[in-house]
Amino acid sequence: MTSEADVLEREIEASRGRLDRTLDNLTQRLTPTGIVEDMLGAVRRDATGAGLYDGALVAVRRNPVPVLMMCLGAVMLLKGIRPRKAATYRALRDPDRFTTPAIAPNPPTTVTKNSG
Repeated sequence: MTSEADVLEREIEASRGRLDRTLDNLTQRLTPTGIVEDMLGAVRRDATGAGLYDGALVAVRRNPVPVLMMCLGAVMLLKGIRPRKAATYRALRDPDRFTTPAIAPNPPTTVTKNSG
């Protein structure tokens, strides 16, 4: 009976070890870096995606500043697409009518001289 218990205990320990390795592997794959690596790996395995990926990588390595500027422009374009509120739109169309001055002008003060 002790030998059967020892065998079962070893099998349980082996199963725990496999489970630990599987959980570690899943934990690494579910990080943002792991997800990106999985996606890029899938793209690179495809013949069309591999050429596109390699071409983009070469372009970035040759011209990093223009590529960065293009990405920045795309972000700015996408960020500016949201619709404006009606009040903002009216203020932009006719700023003299729909905006209030930050500081109201003071009426001129007059100084009187006392004679005497």
